[in-house]
Amino acid sequence: MNIKTKDLLILAGFFAGILVPGFGQNSPEYETVRRGFQNPPAAARPHVYHWWLGGHVDSLRLKEEIRAFKEAGVSGFTIFEIGSRDTVLVGTGPEFLGEESLKTIQFAVEEAGKLGLQVGLNTASSWNAGGNWLTPEHAAKSIYQSKVTLTGGKNQKVTIPFPEIPETDPRGRKRMIEFGADGKPVYAKEIAMLAIPEFPGNSLADTSQIRDISEFFDPETELLDWEAPEGDWRIVRYVCSNSGENLILPSKYSAGPIVDHYDAEATSFHFNYIIDRLQSVLGDLRQTALKSLYMASYEARGFTWTPTLPEKFKAINGYEVKKLLPILFEEAEFSSETTANFRADFQRTLSELMIQNFYMKSKEVCNAHGLKNNSEAGGPGLPLHNVPVEPLKALGKGLDIPRGEFWINHGRYNEDGMDILRVVKEVSSAAHMYGVGRVEMEAFTSFQHWQEGPFEMKPIGDRAFAEGMNKVVVHGSTHNPQGTGVPGIVYHAGTHYNDKRVWWPKIRPFNEYLARVSYIFQEADFQADFLYYYGDTIPNYGGHKRGRFSPGAGYDYELVNTEILLGLEVQNGEIVNPRNGARFRVLALAEEHEIHPEVLLKLKDMAEKGAVIMGPKPTRIAQRKVKPGMPEMEGWLDDLWQPFNAKDFKTGEAAIYRDASPAEILEALELAPDLDYEDKAFYTLDYTHYQKGGLAFYFVVNTREEWVSRSLTFRQQGKVPEIWDPVSGQVIAASVYEQTEQGIVLPLTLAPYESKFVAFRPGSERDHFAQVLGAGVHPPKMDFLKEGLAIWEEGIFFLQDAEGAREIHNSLRQTVLNGSWEVFFPEGWGAPEKAIFPKLTSWTASDVEGIKYFSGTARYEKQFVHALHPSDHAGAKTYLNLGDLSHVAEVWLNDKPLGITWAKPHRFDVTDLLRPGINSLRIEVANTWSNRITGDALAGENYTQTHIEETNIHGISHIRVPWAEVPLIPSGLFGPVTLRTLVPVPLP
Repeated sequence: MNIKTKDLLILAGFFAGILVPGFGQNSPEYETVRRGFQNPPAAARPHVYHWWLGGHVDSLRLKEEIRAFKEAGVSGFTIFEIGSRDTVLVGTGPEFLGEESLKTIQFAVEEAGKLGLQVGLNTASSWNAGGNWLTPEHAAKSIYQSKVTLTGGKNQKVTIPFPEIPETDPRGRKRMIEFGADGKPVYAKEIAMLAIPEFPGNSLADTSQIRDISEFFDPETELLDWEAPEGDWRIVRYVCSNSGENLILPSKYSAGPIVDHYDAEATSFHFNYIIDRLQSVLGDLRQTALKSLYMASYEARGFTWTPTLPEKFKAINGYEVKKLLPILFEEAEFSSETTANFRADFQRTLSELMIQNFYMKSKEVCNAHGLKNNSEAGGPGLPLHNVPVEPLKALGKGLDIPRGEFWINHGRYNEDGMDILRVVKEVSSAAHMYGVGRVEMEAFTSFQHWQEGPFEMKPIGDRAFAEGMNKVVVHGSTHNPQGTGVPGIVYHAGTHYNDKRVWWPKIRPFNEYLARVSYIFQEADFQADFLYYYGDTIPNYGGHKRGRFSPGAGYDYELVNTEILLGLEVQNGEIVNPRNGARFRVLALAEEHEIHPEVLLKLKDMAEKGAVIMGPKPTRIAQRKVKPGMPEMEGWLDDLWQPFNAKDFKTGEAAIYRDASPAEILEALELAPDLDYEDKAFYTLDYTHYQKGGLAFYFVVNTREEWVSRSLTFRQQGKVPEIWDPVSGQVIAASVYEQTEQGIVLPLTLAPYESKFVAFRPGSERDHFAQVLGAGVHPPKMDFLKEGLAIWEEGIFFLQDAEGAREIHNSLRQTVLNGSWEVFFPEGWGAPEKAIFPKLTSWTASDVEGIKYFSGTARYEKQFVHALHPSDHAGAKTYLNLGDLSHVAEVWLNDKPLGITWAKPHRFDVTDLLRPGINSLRIEVANTWSNRITGDALAGENYTQTHIEETNIHGISHIRVPWAEVPLIPSGLFGPVTLRTLVPVPLP
C-alpha cells in the first residue's frame, strides 16, 4: 500500500454494495452487540468499593445503600472494612470476620443477591492482606542479623546472640511480634552463620573468602564452636523471624499481622480461613452473590524473607544466596557488578515467590470454592511503590481479575515525568496478553472532597478507557449509618459515590455511559501495530500510555514481558501472540544494559523469520543466565543490531534496528496511521481500536475543553461507518464518508471532552455524501442524523456525492430565552424558597448567603412563547440547548421529560414537544457539597456534617486547604438557554 497517494477512491465507486458474511447490519452477531451497547449487561456496569469505616455498619442504612446502587445502575460492590482516625462521627464496629461481622456480611450478600448485584470482599481490615487469625508461622517475615568480631588462630567458643529486632516498624508503629518467655520471637528460623574476613577497605573480590560456618553453631546454646583461621573475622548470624508489620489501618478490634506473601502455605491458610468463616454463614459460596475475594495494595516496608527463599533463589539463578547476604545489610563490599547482579537476582526470586505463592495460590484456593481472586497484583508498583514483582506476569498469570488504578486532578509525577498514580496500560496489556479479558480500574480516586461532578470525572475516565480499562470500580462509596448527616463520613480519599451525594439521584446516565464503553471493550479485542517489550528488569513498570514508549500519533501499542515474548510467533512478517491471537507489525525494545540470553535467542529467531524489531543495543549479555546447551553468542549483539537505512530497508532482513524511530519504521513499512487527521501530532484526539469479528470500533476522545471538528481517516477498507454514542446509546449511520486507498475518511464533530465510537461493519452501503466542504480548514460543526446531516454553522457548504458537488446554503434560527427565571430552593438549607434571577448567573455570585453557599438541587422555571409557524420547512428540527451548567440537570418541557444531561453539549431535540404559543420549561440543577461546607466554615453554620476538615483543590494538589479557604465552585444554570432550528440536509 502506498501511503503517499492521497484521496484515491476505490474503483468500485461510492455506492458499490458490499456483501460480507458476518456482522452485516442485520446479522444476529451485529444485533447482539448493538443491543448490549444500548442496554449493557451487569458485567459491564460500574462497581464500587463500599468502605465500612471502623467496621461499624447500620443494617437499615446498608439496605438503603444497596438499593441505591441498584437504582443508580451500579452492578455491585466490594466490601472494604477499614479503620478510621476519626473517633467522633465514626463508630466502632466488631472484629472483622467475628460473629457479628459475619452476620453483617451475610446480610449484605443476601440483600445484594435479591437485587442481582455482585459482591466482593477485601481479605483484610484495611490493606496488605492479613488478619489477627494469622499464627506467627504464617505472618510476614523478615531477615535480621547479629554480629560479633573475633581474632582467629585458635579454637574458641563464642556466643552469637539472637538478633535484636527493632520495636517499631518503618512506619514507626510497634511491631506485632509474639515473643516467648525467653524474650525471643515465638517464630524464628536460622538462615546462615557467615564468617567474613576483616581487612582494610572491606572489599571482597568474590564469595570464596566468606565462610559458611552454620554447622559449627548451636542455636539452642547460641554458642559458635569454630577454629577460625588467622586474622580478624566478623561473624554474622542471619535469622528469619516475623517482620511484625501490621495491617495499615485496621478497625479497632481487627489489628493483625500481614500474611507472608511469599509462602504458599501461609496464603492457603489465610484464604481458607476467610472462606471457612464465610461458609459458616453463607453456605456454598457458589450459590451466593459473593463472587470474588480482593487483595488490595501491597505496601509492606523493609526487608522481606521467607524460609523457602534460598531454595528458590538457587533454582532460578543457579547459585547459592547465603554468602551474598551481607550485600543486603551492606556488611561487605563486592564489585559493583556482583552487587548489582545479586540485587537483581534477589528481586527476581521475590517476584517469582510472590506470583506463585500468593497470587497463583490464592487463585487456586478461591477457584476451588467458586470464587475469583482480584487484586492490583502488588500494585501500584513502580514508580510509586518498590513492589518486588514483575507486574505483567503477576497481573496476567496470578489473577482472575486484574485491577489497576487512576486518580483525578493530582500532581504525582516522578523525575521522568511519569504519571505514578495511573496504572492502566500495564493492567490492560497483562489482561490482553494472558487472555484474562477483564481490565478493572480502581477509578476516580482523589483527595479533592466533593469538588467534582460526572463531567469533571469524564476526561480522566476516557483517558483510562483509551488505555484499555473495561470495568470501572469507583473508589469509592462509604457506608453511612443513620445520624451521620450530610455529606457524612467518608474514607479519606476517593470520589464519594453514594446516596448522600447531591447529584446521586441523577447519576444513572453517567453510569450507563461507563457501562456502554466498558461493554464494547469487554466484547471486542484490542488492536495495535506495536508491541513494546519493557525489558527483563524486576521490579518493572509499564507507565502511562505514551509514557515509556510512544509509537507516534495515530498508532497504538501493547506491553509485553519476557514470558510472553518467549512464546511469540512470526507469521508472514507479523508478530503473533498465540495466547489470544493478537497480531502486531513491529516489536520495539526498551533500553537495557544487559540482555537475558533466552531473550536474545528469541529475538534472533524472530528476526530471522521476518519480524520487524527496533530498539537500543544492549551493552552485554547476562552471562550468568546462560544455560547449558545454549549456543555461543559472542558477536551476536553486533551482528543483530544494525543501523537503519530507509533506502535499503526491506522486510525479512534478520536485523534489529538500533537507531530507528517508530516513524521511520512505519514509513518504510508504508503503514498508514490507524487513525489519521490534520493535527494529530498535537494529540487533539485520543483513541483506541477494538475489533470483534468483522466489526471494528474506534473510541475517539476529544481531549480539549472546546469543540473539535476534524476529517478523520480510519485504516479500514470495504466497510460501512456508523456512530455509536455512549452517552445516549444511539447508533446512527454516517451520512458523509468516502473510501480512499488509505482508509475510510469521514468528518466528526465532538463537543468539549466528548467521546464517541466510530464503528465499521461489513454489509451493504446506504446512500451517503462523500465529503462536506466549507471555508475553513476543518469540516464544519455537524451531527449525523437518521434523517441526514445537521450542520451547526451558517454559510455555504459543498456536499459531494456520486452526482458531483452540491451547494448548500445553510441557515440556522436561534432564539435566546432571555429574561428572568424563577428559581426554587428546597427548605432547610438557608436559601429562600424562591428567588428571581434577572439573568442566568452562578449561585455563588448572589448577595444572599443562602444562595451563594447553596448545595443541593434547585428548580428553574420559565415560560416562553413559540411562534405559531416557526418555519416553512417541513423537515425543520428544533433543539433546546442549555448552554453551560454545573453539575447535572434534568429537564422537562411542557411537563414532558427530556432526560438528564451531565455532559456537553447539553442539548435536546424538542421538535415534537414544542407547541405554538406559551411553553413551560422546568430544569432541575444539582451541584456538589463543597460550597455549603465552605459556607458553614465561614459563617459558623452547621447545615453540613462531616469529619473531613480540609481538602485538596484543583490546581494546588499537594496542599490541604481548610474549608473556609476553599474557592467556591460556580453552580447552577449559566446558559445561554437557546432554541436552535435547522433544516437537516437529506441524504442524496
